[in-house]
Amino acid sequence: MDSGRDPREVRLAQAGDMVRIARQGDIAILSLDNPPANLLGAPLRAALMAALDAVAGDDGLRGAVLTGAGGNFSNGLDLRELEAPLAAPEPRDLANRIEMLGKPVVAALTGRASGAGLELALAATARVAHPATRIMLGDLGLGLPPGAGGTQRLPRIVGAGPALDLVLTARPVPASALPALFDDTDAADPLAAAVALARDLADAPRPPTSERREGFADPAAYQAEIARRRDEAATSPLPAVRDVVAAVEAALLLPFEAGLALEAQVFADALASSRSRAQRHVVRAELRAANMPETRPRAARHIGRVGIVGGGPTACGIARVCLAAGLPVIQFERDDAALAKAQKRLQEPAPGVTGLDGWQGTTALPDLAGADLIVEAVADLLRTKEQVFAALSDIAGDETILATQSGLLPIDPIAAATARPEQVLGLHFHAPVGPARLVEVIPGSRTDPQAVASVAALVRGTLGRIAVRSGTGGGTLPERITAAARDAGIAMLVPGVPIGRIDGVMAQWGLPQGIFRQIDMIGCDVVLARGRLLARGTGFPTAHLDALARLVEAGRTGRAAGLGFYRWDEKGHAHTDDALGEVLFGGGFDRMSMPGDEIRLRVIAAMANEGARMLRADMALRPSDIDVACVLGTQFPRWRGGPMKAADLTGLFEIQRALKRLAVDWPELYGADPGFAALVRNGESFDALNGVGKDRRSIPG
Repeated sequence: MDSGRDPREVRLAQAGDMVRIARQGDIAILSLDNPPANLLGAPLRAALMAALDAVAGDDGLRGAVLTGAGGNFSNGLDLRELEAPLAAPEPRDLANRIEMLGKPVVAALTGRASGAGLELALAATARVAHPATRIMLGDLGLGLPPGAGGTQRLPRIVGAGPALDLVLTARPVPASALPALFDDTDAADPLAAAVALARDLADAPRPPTSERREGFADPAAYQAEIARRRDEAATSPLPAVRDVVAAVEAALLLPFEAGLALEAQVFADALASSRSRAQRHVVRAELRAANMPETRPRAARHIGRVGIVGGGPTACGIARVCLAAGLPVIQFERDDAALAKAQKRLQEPAPGVTGLDGWQGTTALPDLAGADLIVEAVADLLRTKEQVFAALSDIAGDETILATQSGLLPIDPIAAATARPEQVLGLHFHAPVGPARLVEVIPGSRTDPQAVASVAALVRGTLGRIAVRSGTGGGTLPERITAAARDAGIAMLVPGVPIGRIDGVMAQWGLPQGIFRQIDMIGCDVVLARGRLLARGTGFPTAHLDALARLVEAGRTGRAAGLGFYRWDEKGHAHTDDALGEVLFGGGFDRMSMPGDEIRLRVIAAMANEGARMLRADMALRPSDIDVACVLGTQFPRWRGGPMKAADLTGLFEIQRALKRLAVDWPELYGADPGFAALVRNGESFDALNGVGKDRRSIPG
């Protein structure tokens, strides 16, 4: 027992190290103890079932309290367990045992209660919470419905609307947002409040959650809410969304046991689906991305103050991100007028930032000398950046890290302008800065590993963003993948596959704007200018640039001009244009029919092949980093898992065969990286290369 524990507590039983069992008089206290998140792994589940059995069999106990050690209730299942059949007891077994214990169980919530953790609390007789507690049923973020009774117990208490809000948004909310769930959401000492409530319930029993009906008080309103949500879910690409609505409807219409059986079936179906597998991959990939060769334990220096050079939208976006995380910011602009404009921009409403607390503006560059990190966000011109970094090198502290926001320019020429190239790296916040969670950490060839570790820790920890390590500059990770997809589109236009067919198939697959419609919306001239700069590096896919050059030369610069790959009307709707073939190829299109599966295969193969080349050139650490960058940095659908996961789900043997066939006509695009043959020969997929630390492997072949 902890030395600070109430002396009246005595040990009840030994149920395993992951569940602490104590007793206060006639009430047992079961504490989940699997820090830091109290994940419900198999050992903890077995220990909790043993503890519940012990409570049930002890005639001296009148009730129990379920809580979490370390200030956190439970974040639910360990994601790794979802890749194999769950060991018994499953969370639904524990929830049923809690509910049918024969004695009142009160859940005392602190910190975070999410997923299966919250579902255990829903099975309890009652719940109390600390005012800072946040609850969530985030299963849909994994492409899954709740699987431990959440769709059946939650609506019985709160009704269809609040239950579906919690499940379908898959976001944490304060416990106080659902007061009907709790006897107390303002308990300064939830454990003490839960013990007292358990005694009260032993004297005045309350029905179990499965028998509660408050949420069904108005069946017509309940069904109307179900109908509304069913209509909204009809267009969702995720079957699990429709499954959730159906399961919550079943809570009203079916007996409790039948509703649980329905939930268990749709959970099992979703768990085996490719879309859930893809979403689970992305969640694990986001966690894995923080593991870089430089991020060893205690390698990072603390970054407590950030300097920013520039006052444009990107610079101010970075300032807001830092201020929202509680970091003091000192921001430089060249004169008072520019600084006032930046200050006005910062005062515009933005999520997470109230006022300018912690912000200081200056027109004197030496004022940035006290910053631990200085981020430059000025024009993306090498000469300009060389001048800025030469000046920063003169005024910054010896250990100050100097970072450029550029995702376009290589790091080494910028670092060479300083007297400290080992302290220079790229820190590219993807647009829109603030809402976007992706930040690429881009070391130069001479960057000190401690500098990389320090900014990675800042991004992942203090700023709460996803840090992905990429190459040494000269383009962001998603840009080459996107360029390969565009080249694949051009390769299908040439023989006459209709442009609307290509975009329609890819939009249905999950790229909402397709390939060519997206280019028009960005601007053909904009994509061409950026592509030409990126093409200065080796291996950048360029077939689409030739087509763009012809369009721009003809004045077809995209939606803004009314003509690009499409003809755009005044309402912003795209229409195919018979003149496109003449502009691109000097003649009309031949019409070629192509199955949707073939269109998708060609695009996926091109993207995966480019990703394999990036791995070979050390532009990315692992395939899953490319996936994260594409999901967070482009329109790539999360439920497809990213281009490398999409290739895995298609099958690398199938991808390899397609590459061999298509390379005959398009060798630069489809000439297969040797990694495909090596992985197929070994019976492996790209996922085999997604290890961390010593388990990370280079692409073979």
